[in-house]
Amino acid sequence: MNVTYPINALNSVPINVLNPPRSIYSVIGNLCKNPQALRDPEVVLTEKDFAIEFHQVIFSAIYNLAFSSAETTNINEIDIDNYLAPYSHLYQVWEKHDGRNYVRDAIEHANLKTFKSNYERLKKFALLRHYVSHGFDISDLYNYTSSDLKEQELGMKTIDKMTVQEIIEHYSLKMMNVRDSFNVGQESRSFKAGDDLDTLLDDLNKTPEFGYPFKNGFYNAIFRGMRKRKFMLRSAGTGAGKTRQALADICNVACDTLYDYDKGWVSNGPSYPGLFISTELEQQEVQTIMLAFISGVNEQVIKDGGYSPAIRERLEKAIEILKRAPIYCEYVDDFSIADIEMLIERYIIESNVSFVFFDYIQMTPKLSRTMANAFGSNLREDQILVQFAAALKILANKYEVFISSSTQLNRSAKEAENRDTTSLRGGSATADKVDHGLMTFKVTDKDRAQLKHILERGFFDKPNYSHWIYKNRSGRDGIIIWTRMDLGTMRETPLFVTDLDYNLITDIQQIEIEYEEPISEDTNIEKEVVLDF
Repeated sequence: MNVTYPINALNSVPINVLNPPRSIYSVIGNLCKNPQALRDPEVVLTEKDFAIEFHQVIFSAIYNLAFSSAETTNINEIDIDNYLAPYSHLYQVWEKHDGRNYVRDAIEHANLKTFKSNYERLKKFALLRHYVSHGFDISDLYNYTSSDLKEQELGMKTIDKMTVQEIIEHYSLKMMNVRDSFNVGQESRSFKAGDDLDTLLDDLNKTPEFGYPFKNGFYNAIFRGMRKRKFMLRSAGTGAGKTRQALADICNVACDTLYDYDKGWVSNGPSYPGLFISTELEQQEVQTIMLAFISGVNEQVIKDGGYSPAIRERLEKAIEILKRAPIYCEYVDDFSIADIEMLIERYIIESNVSFVFFDYIQMTPKLSRTMANAFGSNLREDQILVQFAAALKILANKYEVFISSSTQLNRSAKEAENRDTTSLRGGSATADKVDHGLMTFKVTDKDRAQLKHILERGFFDKPNYSHWIYKNRSGRDGIIIWTRMDLGTMRETPLFVTDLDYNLITDIQQIEIEYEEPISEDTNIEKEVVLDF
């Protein structure tokens, strides 16, 4: 059989040197003997994994025959021949390379015990071809351009010892090292303390420094809205609504209309692109929470179905709003710092995202492994999480965006005396890199007893949640926002503010920020605001 291998345009080198023919031969033979292996979630193959058209044609035929029926337990050369016969171009490729004999021999020599190793080698070389086609130099792992057979053999041994994921991590780390060597993201700005002071007071008096408004008016008063170059870390225990608060925030940013229980559908101001990165919830789970917030219909009602005509109409309207909202979502369950950095950067550059919500900073196997490789030793959890928080803060500064993330709390955080930075999972050092730090708690009987002197006056409803502000580079911290929050709709009614000793603070009032008119992409979000105290 004579196979013509294409030339890689980048390096003018025959691509067959990055194409493992024996592994392909084994994979094709084994797939013919067990086509349902393609349904295994750990076996992910596409046409792009094969370098030459002949192998692509065979694989496509096997794939389509396998998925035509779950009862297809074996495929032979005649089955493939019959399948390809109606497609003249594909059949010509099949006949040109004597496909019937190739597949017959592959089936005869297929060994199930070697399928996994050959499959993995096939995927590795597909990945290496992908890197080469995008301009990467892969010679540090496998110098495919070398005529030295010993060097080629050494490279093959290196590749065989690595997994696909390790190869990806290897080149991701190289890219990070390049960025670090040029101090990308590390800003250096020089100015005299007296520069531009003549116009400072007039500028702030005319256009106060506020970002896009939170729905919580006390957040606006304390943090001055979602401002560019700011990183917020919101921590809570399991089931306290970390993810739901982030989803409510991104809907508030990106949805132009929301349902008001008293007024019906109302304008929510201009819409801005936002990115939500989920580490736990998948597509439908995220969507139902968003629809609940937009429509004001409890998520459990949405999930249960059997809607009344009025509820269905409201949900259909919410779907229309969510469809046009520039909300981008990504689901990742195992990630490194580099993965999240590149993901956020891509959406900022490609989709003009201005608000990023990452749920949530946590330890993963890949994060631990890549950090150990980067630092040459295993790091403690708190050291890794600090690096992660620092990376998010650098991105906020570099791209002038607002970034919000969250962490879990330690078990000791339930006690009021432990509600400080020591309660953060991974240690208090995580808070060093954030601009705004807060912890959300369910209100306890102990809290209610401490608030009795305020609640018995009858001016406020009883709170069921509290936000403890432990860090705020924009102003006051060491305060508690008491609120009523419905996790089913993520609608929140802020009530009052106290200090850490449960004394009522009256000089912090909710601020509503309203935009006078829609703002173009080039307009500074933080400038065009009208404040309503």
